Amino acid sequence: MSVRTQWIQRRNKYSYLSMSENEGLINQIMKDFKLTRRIAEILISRGIRSIEETRRYLNPSLADLHDPFLFNEMEKVVNRIAKAKAANEKICLYGDYDADGTIGVSILYSFLKRHEFNVSYFIPNRLITGYGLHIDPLQKIIDEAVGLLITVDNGISANDQIDFCNQHNLDVIVTDHHECHGTLPAAFGIINPKVPGDNYPFKELCGAGVAFKLVQAISSRLGLDFDLQNAIECVAVATVADLVPLQNENRILVAMGLRYLNTNPKNPGIQAMIEVSELIQVKAWHFGFVLGPKINAAGRLGEAHHIVDLLSGCEPARLMELARFLSDENRKRQNLESTILDAALAQVESQELYKNDIIIVIGENWHSGVIGIVASRIQEKYYNPVIVISVADGMGKASCRSVEGFNIFEALQSCSELFSSYGGHDQAAGFSIKVENLALMTKKIIEYGHVAEIQKHLIKKIPYDAIIEETEITWNLFNDCLHFEPCGLGNPGVQFVLNRPDIVSMRTMGKEHNHLSLSLSNDVGGVGFGFGEFLTNHPELRENAFRGVEIICRLDVNEYRGNKTLQLVLKDIRRNPIWDYNMAMFLVKSIVQSVNPKEEIRLQSYGIDPDELRLQRETVKIVYLALKKSGEVGVSVQIANNQNLSPFHFLMACEILREAGLIAYRLKDGLVFSKIIETQEKKDIQNTQLMIKLEKMICD
Repeated sequence: MSVRTQWIQRRNKYSYLSMSENEGLINQIMKDFKLTRRIAEILISRGIRSIEETRRYLNPSLADLHDPFLFNEMEKVVNRIAKAKAANEKICLYGDYDADGTIGVSILYSFLKRHEFNVSYFIPNRLITGYGLHIDPLQKIIDEAVGLLITVDNGISANDQIDFCNQHNLDVIVTDHHECHGTLPAAFGIINPKVPGDNYPFKELCGAGVAFKLVQAISSRLGLDFDLQNAIECVAVATVADLVPLQNENRILVAMGLRYLNTNPKNPGIQAMIEVSELIQVKAWHFGFVLGPKINAAGRLGEAHHIVDLLSGCEPARLMELARFLSDENRKRQNLESTILDAALAQVESQELYKNDIIIVIGENWHSGVIGIVASRIQEKYYNPVIVISVADGMGKASCRSVEGFNIFEALQSCSELFSSYGGHDQAAGFSIKVENLALMTKKIIEYGHVAEIQKHLIKKIPYDAIIEETEITWNLFNDCLHFEPCGLGNPGVQFVLNRPDIVSMRTMGKEHNHLSLSLSNDVGGVGFGFGEFLTNHPELRENAFRGVEIICRLDVNEYRGNKTLQLVLKDIRRNPIWDYNMAMFLVKSIVQSVNPKEEIRLQSYGIDPDELRLQRETVKIVYLALKKSGEVGVSVQIANNQNLSPFHFLMACEILREAGLIAYRLKDGLVFSKIIETQEKKDIQNTQLMIKLEKMICD
């Protein structure tokens, strides 16, 4: 089953530059930074508005990090921590079990321990305690005579739990980055860039990033040495793994972290993980897809405390042991995930759940630590909101993933009375529910989707930066694209649409033929992982030319036996709708019969660029001559493959020739049977009603 996609060019909708200012900035960027016009235009389309912003983007520097004391309560918080140091008061760091929370604890713990603070930490067990502050572990912390609790990556919504701490004379400092809903907790101090009214200029730090800013402030105010490089290497991994946007301060931290790790790395725990992962050159995506999953696997399987041991330790043999343990845990997680995913997909296919707007799958005793990943995988495959529920002992535990534009948390709110507990945000959420409520919940969720008009959100938007010609695919363009690294969420890699690519071959590859390989006429190859079904869905492409096939791609390097060649990595592939016979019939019929065809057709929803519908007089002439030459023999609409004309243009030309009184024709089984009408009268093709209507539709 193919996912419906819509291609959208990235444009900065907030730019205030006039056309002349825009042109001036392009020229200045080209001059000052020795960049091509193409790259300067892409920078501006992504939001660059000045030469200074260009400098900060192209040359990330620690000098551009914000002052940590811009947080409203940083001064107050640092003074409280200094007081704890002076009194040798017990401090406990209360983290989270994911990569962000554990790395944040590691950064703060390493610094405080090094400077002889009386500090310990607590990482909740995902499978026992669950996320956030809970009374039972808090009571144990209180019983251990801890005087100051510092949360890392949690606490901003723990009002009741912090009230409990206050009642037992335990001061709480909250460091978090999650959204603030309702009344803020009565903590001693809160360091969270998303607190309403907080003056910190960048709002998208991850939890480890907030902990990093706290350490910056403590070291500055108390005059304590801070191993900045070590901490930045850690926070870089957390930033990518936690899927916060790689913009502003986040991009600086990740860029600097990569620079350190690829030149003279300092954190021995990360070095051990890099060695175990057999990485030579570390890139940002390795944080998200190689190192991050190993860190998260420990938390998913209830072993998150090992991350702090790894990142704050220094004994090489022990660190390698921990790195191998995390790698093994990740393999266990992958095997577990694969087993559950196979069962979930089998259920989706056998019960045809993909026909529902919201896919809900239910399994017995599925591991709660991986159902979120399983939900993400199913969402990626079908591009529907997905709810995966694991049932055990009369209760269901669920993880939800949504699509852009559809708020899954609001969907849960529509039947909140059925849940024992629930939470989340617009794109990801979770809940627990009694088994007897599952059927009603499913009914209500699907009904909510209908009311919220979910169908309009089930088209996956694929962004691109520019349309290029095949001749532009060069090493120079590849190197220019490297200026945009590090890439990730909020700063994606540069993607191009190839303008009418001359594809000379295309085949499936892989054991299950689920991947695609293609070659262009300029000898550049391309690979599309997961796009093998494109050929299955378009069997005509096996026999005919590949005209009308369009791709969005990134430029990459393929290295084989020491030889490096440019390669295209496909991000989407489609047959231009005007090259599809049935779509061409629909378009032509609508244009001929409808008073307002553009409203009826809604070109954008079919992924049709109106300019591609334009019909030239020469095109009409080519079709006329082809019909005249054929005599009474039917002409296949697929003549388009030989004349580089789409079925739409061929059929539209036939209709215009008929209106002009030059032919009579009928269509049967994809063949046009025509009769030339001889006339001495000169016909003005450009002024036929259909040609005028078509041009008006394109220009409106």
